[in-house]
Amino acid sequence: MIKIIKSILNEIYKNQNKPDLIKECTIAAVRIDNGVVLAKNRDRGYKAKIEVVHEIVDGVEILYWRDVDTDWSEGMNEYGIGIVNSSLMVSQDEKEGKEVEKERKSVDKIKDKTLKKIFSSDGGKIRSALKYNTLPKVIKSLISYEGEDKKEIGIKGETIVSNNKNIYVVEMTSKHSPIIKKLKEDSKIIVRTNHGIYQKDAGYTKGEKRKSSVYRYNLAKKHLEDAKTDMDVINKLKQKYKKDPFLNPYRTKNMYHMQTTGQIMMNLDKKLVVVRMDNEMGKFVGINNKLPRGYTPKIKIRIESEKTYLKGKKLPT
Repeated sequence: MIKIIKSILNEIYKNQNKPDLIKECTIAAVRIDNGVVLAKNRDRGYKAKIEVVHEIVDGVEILYWRDVDTDWSEGMNEYGIGIVNSSLMVSQDEKEGKEVEKERKSVDKIKDKTLKKIFSSDGGKIRSALKYNTLPKVIKSLISYEGEDKKEIGIKGETIVSNNKNIYVVEMTSKHSPIIKKLKEDSKIIVRTNHGIYQKDAGYTKGEKRKSSVYRYNLAKKHLEDAKTDMDVINKLKQKYKKDPFLNPYRTKNMYHMQTTGQIMMNLDKKLVVVRMDNEMGKFVGINNKLPRGYTPKIKIRIESEKTYLKGKKLPT
């Protein structure tokens, strides 16, 4: 692993001058009795439209949720390798919501459904990494993939990459070399939000947003210690622990207009993905099944909503 990483580090930073598109969120990996669970609360400044895509790419089955407005994607592959990410380039996040809403109004106004959207390359970077069958190959792809324009090298921010045994975190920005750490086998949890852990000047460094990032980090880490099942993980990330909605891992309406649009949970042992959309800020637009006819999928998917969760029931998929 170390040799692979060192061999490409010198090639990564020559063109890293473009800012990231932010993914302000809370992400976690938790060890339970039968393996590893990844989870994420995805926060946006707009009502996110999400689809689930199930396909085979270069001979590998992958399943991921995708923001249809920005192309952001995260998910897992048939080898039980999953990826979640949270940004450290936080100054971009407030801008993204306005850009999405502006684009939607433009499309509605001219009624041109053929208008081609300009996507971030980050979704493609994660989907490309999911084509590989080992953690070293996945991590190498994440920190070295150039994207279509050959300039946005690597996936920035806090990235958790795991299979059902080993958990890695990659901390990387346009200004910082990637730091890759493996969670100790006797450690249960790793959580990341939007401030740097290894690189202290990365992400939010002051103000209310720094406060929120630290609170979300500490609250998630504390309460996930008690998680015993995969659904415990996603449910504990859904709880409201503070009166101020901006401080909770699952954020509701607040003065900064940054709310949780949905959650994703990946049980890497069962190869199960659960997507749960927020009633107010998320909209599930469907499952895009691109699998060949007659193919038996290795990855299972379940779709829920916030309302469904509160009633203790499950939506049919």
